[in-house]
Amino acid sequence: MGRTATEVRDDVALAGRLVADALDAARRRGWLPWIPVVAALVAGIVMWRRPVANVAEKAGATAERALQVAGALAAIERFREVTGRRKAA
Repeated sequence: MGRTATEVRDDVALAGRLVADALDAARRRGWLPWIPVVAALVAGIVMWRRPVANVAEKAGATAERALQVAGALAAIERFREVTGRRKAA
């Protein structure tokens, strides 16, 4: 069963709010300046002596998995909003 455009738009907006909340939390904890450094370090480790095609394949799979997780988180948050449940402590 497909989802309507409104549901998809709401999920994208919800995922955006979740990312913004996570970045705000990282900023409050003082981690925000380290995010690019750690991302570059992880990218360097992943690409170390590996063929470009292999790295591109892994990056695509990781992006696909991230989209699946974001969709699942958005669905959970939408469920919480509809049912009036609050976040777990």
